[in-house]
Amino acid sequence: MYVEYNSNNSGGTWWLSDKDWEALEAAGWKVKWSSLEFLYDNKGNYVCEEDGTPKLVPVNSLGDQGKRQSWATVDKNGVYRWLGALARTAYRVGLDLRGAVDEWERVTGECATDAGCPCCGVPHTFTEYDDRGEYVSSGPKASYSAGW
Repeated sequence: MYVEYNSNNSGGTWWLSDKDWEALEAAGWKVKWSSLEFLYDNKGNYVCEEDGTPKLVPVNSLGDQGKRQSWATVDKNGVYRWLGALARTAYRVGLDLRGAVDEWERVTGECATDAGCPCCGVPHTFTEYDDRGEYVSSGPKASYSAGW
């Protein structure tokens, strides 16, 4: 079982800092840095690690395929970034959805249920997969409304 975290540039800014991503990795999360890309098989499916998470490889190891897959650019310090973000996705193996979200909030100091802006959507999405890699659940859900 694992949980996938996806970050969204809601409201025009990334909600996690570089230090947040580094702290997640130190806490046991597998971070998909902008310098990494998914490895696919010849049928277009993810190649998975033994823990069920997608296998990540350096963008520059994929040759032309990596150039087509990645939108990351290298900043003035030689660091890969995707629209300015050091990373956008992370995986936590061995925790259910609630456990992973609780840990994520503790490590980053962020709130998983921040709604973000209505046009861009929620800034944080978490998806749980079982031991077979099958979808279990995801969230949070947001509701935006206006009234008199």
